[in-house]
Amino acid sequence: MAFIKLDVAADRLGISLAYFRNLIDRADRKETVLDPDPTADFWTSTTAVIPERDLRTYENMLARRRFMRFREKFADVLIDHVELSCRPGWKSLLERVAERVRWMPSEWNVRLRKAREKSGYLVLGFEYDRDQQAACNEIERFREEIRLSSLSMCEECGRQARFRYSPSRSLTLCDRHARLAEPTLPGDGVMADPAFDEGLLSELPSD
Repeated sequence: MAFIKLDVAADRLGISLAYFRNLIDRADRKETVLDPDPTADFWTSTTAVIPERDLRTYENMLARRRFMRFREKFADVLIDHVELSCRPGWKSLLERVAERVRWMPSEWNVRLRKAREKSGYLVLGFEYDRDQQAACNEIERFREEIRLSSLSMCEECGRQARFRYSPSRSLTLCDRHARLAEPTLPGDGVMADPAFDEGLLSELPSD
């Protein structure tokens, strides 16, 4: 079996080494990384290698994270340079959005402009005819529907999840991926919706 160093593999995939390490961690594949130095740390090692055949696996992962198939399948309801800056666990939400847009009246001229993660929930942006009041009302309602749905779905894998309150970056994650938001702040598990629940933190006992 042929092996390849992490930095070389990252270069062949067209990503940074730091991003590649992060990808391996998020995909729970750290056990596939081998290191001739038993004392080396995964995050800093210069000697770690992976089986070269695993490159295809990571190519497929990157395609999913870039939503390549989604972009092709729903090109008719996306603007040309749509921003999709969220994790693959929310793919089903994006598909739900695109399917709903397809059913909206053609005179509304609705297209998805962006879908990005913000403070642990999914934020949507649309282009549409703003002179159509019915379109404005429906899109605002739909944005909130999707935002609330995203707060119970793991950004990373799509499993049932909850909002994780973190000082680094608050995320919505399942128990399996909860480590990605560690360490958490007091109030984690109490705050369910960061857009409305911040007032709950003042009710927590102080040290």
